[in-house]
Amino acid sequence: VSTEFQVLTYGKHVFTCKIVCEYKKKLICGIDIESGTAPDEPRNVSCIQYGTEGHPTCTWDKGRLTYINTIYVIQ
Repeated sequence: VSTEFQVLTYGKHVFTCKIVCEYKKKLICGIDIESGTAPDEPRNVSCIQYGTEGHPTCTWDKGRLTYINTIYVIQ
């Protein structure tokens, strides 16, 4: 069995596949899909470190809302 479907809205969507066995529904598989937009390139990146042993603290403008879990890493 296969199917195709369009995801027309942003966010997290849960799809499940069930069978009916002896008048009971039984979950046999499923998938979680997150849809959204690609993140913008960060702008106005600024980092500051107090002292030679301090940890740097950075801020930036991350741009538009992506509607998905987005992780930023500064290297």
